Amino acid sequence: MFIKSPLNYTGNKYRILPQITKYFPKHTDVFVDMFCGGATVGFNVNADKVVLIDSNPRVINLLKFLAEKDINVIISKIEKIIEEYDLSYSYKYTYKKYRDEGYVVGNNGLKKYNEKGFYKLREDYNKLKNKNTDKANILLYTLMVYGFNNDIRFNNYGDFNLPVGKTDFNKNNYDKLIAYNERAKVTKYEFVCSDFRSKKVNDIINKATFIYCDPPYLITTAVYNENDGWNCDKEEALLKLLSKVAKKKIPFALSNVLKTKLKSNEQLEKWIQDNNFDVHKINYHYKSSSYNKKNRDREEQEILVTGGESSETGNK
Repeated sequence: MFIKSPLNYTGNKYRILPQITKYFPKHTDVFVDMFCGGATVGFNVNADKVVLIDSNPRVINLLKFLAEKDINVIISKIEKIIEEYDLSYSYKYTYKKYRDEGYVVGNNGLKKYNEKGFYKLREDYNKLKNKNTDKANILLYTLMVYGFNNDIRFNNYGDFNLPVGKTDFNKNNYDKLIAYNERAKVTKYEFVCSDFRSKKVNDIINKATFIYCDPPYLITTAVYNENDGWNCDKEEALLKLLSKVAKKKIPFALSNVLKTKLKSNEQLEKWIQDNNFDVHKINYHYKSSSYNKKNRDREEQEILVTGGESSETGNK
């Protein structure tokens, strides 16, 4: 049974897990989820060990915190923050309560009710000098839950900069948090904060039995592509890395987009052709994503590239 990540990370693969995991092994020893984001893929595979890698320390620290801490302690801390900042709590009191009391206005959901408390919470989080503490992690999680589209975004100074959202700590967020924490107890997970080009990551992938990569897409627009977060040089470095992985007979899968209505990734297309890798079309698009609201007709074609020991890994 697939579970949803407690982090609503941009481009998460929950809706297409059935399409991509059929190209994964039914079971593997060491599964490496590079560019793990919200860990949606890594937490839904059958492996003896899953290594989750991402270069964002805030995301990795939060994933680790939510996986390793006692769930009752986590929820207790969330409830204290809700009370301290006078935020809504529809999981406990129901959404109907706030609607009947007149706090739900138009299509803005609980935005008006939470606005004052949210911005004070955001201010207090951004003032923290050490963002690696348990306190920082629980504040960040709560900010995400009450923030716009339940996303996580930071500016160039490392400050959380999303505005208040329409929802709160509701049943959906509660259930996702519980499921994630429970799944973490039955599989061995390792959380690694590192650039994919580092020696540390190179050592990890050399011991992998399957590698999945979901990097930022070069020709699309998203939060992680802001401020030149992903470029042609990084794309080339990743493709070279996967070429070496394939030569070592380590099976891999790469999610990406070859073409949109306005652009094409010729760099990726040439790499696929030169190495004779398999390409599988994925039936999904991101037109409804918050970052895509100005480009609803971009006609993205999601693909999964497979290579290495076998492109029919899922049959093994």
